[in-house]
Amino acid sequence: MDKTREDLLQTLTQRMMSVMRHVRHHAPPPEPPLSPPHLHLLFMIGHGKDEGISVKELAERSSVTPGAITQFVDALVDKDLVAREGDPSDRRIVRLKLTELAKNQLKKFRKEHLKSMSRIFDALNNDEIKQLIKLFTKLDTYHEMKDRTRDKTH
Repeated sequence: MDKTREDLLQTLTQRMMSVMRHVRHHAPPPEPPLSPPHLHLLFMIGHGKDEGISVKELAERSSVTPGAITQFVDALVDKDLVAREGDPSDRRIVRLKLTELAKNQLKKFRKEHLKSMSRIFDALNNDEIKQLIKLFTKLDTYHEMKDRTRDKTH
């Protein structure tokens, strides 16, 4: 008997949640201990250009207010993971950069996380992983285009 789309989506949701539990269970904790939002911000700041990223840019990419970003960044500055620097071309802009400590910690975390992910996906061969990437890319692209279309109409 064929499953309905609703049944298939329910099963998919359950499987995705189960896999994510395994990922969280096997993922190494970052050093120093950080909340997921803090870790996410560090990765976003680290993906910025060499001149750093402004608070405004980080807020836009995170879909939160600059005030909320500032509170999160304050905690990262206190832990010596992020440095604030003035923008040489515009004194009103504050740029955020990773400290050497943060760069080293993120490098270590990525390496351990990749080992952990490798264990989680041991059940799949490279072709299956490529297919999974292709499917997630299709979903992501579809929703990005849908969001852009919605943003233009509002």
